[in-house]
Amino acid sequence: MEQVEQDNLFITFKGVIESIIMDKRKNPKNIELINNFKVKLNIGLQITNDFYLWVNVIADNGVYTINRARSDDFDLEIMASPEDLLYFSNGEYSILHMILKKNKFGYKKLRFNKSSEGKRNLGILLKLPKILVLDKLKTPR
Repeated sequence: MEQVEQDNLFITFKGVIESIIMDKRKNPKNIELINNFKVKLNIGLQITNDFYLWVNVIADNGVYTINRARSDDFDLEIMASPEDLLYFSNGEYSILHMILKKNKFGYKKLRFNKSSEGKRNLGILLKLPKILVLDKLKTPR
């Protein structure tokens, strides 16, 4: 993957995450969740069988920072293809679907590693859908 393509993918991914966070902030019931979520998250976007574009997300006191790099100090590391993360964030794929099914490269759709301190941090993994998945829109009848 060429550098320009990597830059475009990062900009797109960053825009998606930022827009989800902005959308979550519009709903008063999500404000406390968004502001109290503290995590250092590495996200590996699997582009080919052996190439990952690494992004790290740092959430602290309601401030979300998204950088392009793999951080050495993290609470959780997840790996997935961009397509699978898109379907996960729009609510089409559940966390169970992501953990149990395989992607086009033959790996689980969502894989995760222990933190840099060796902790599993499954609570963070279970809280991710509340942060990264868009809320369902209620259509008026």
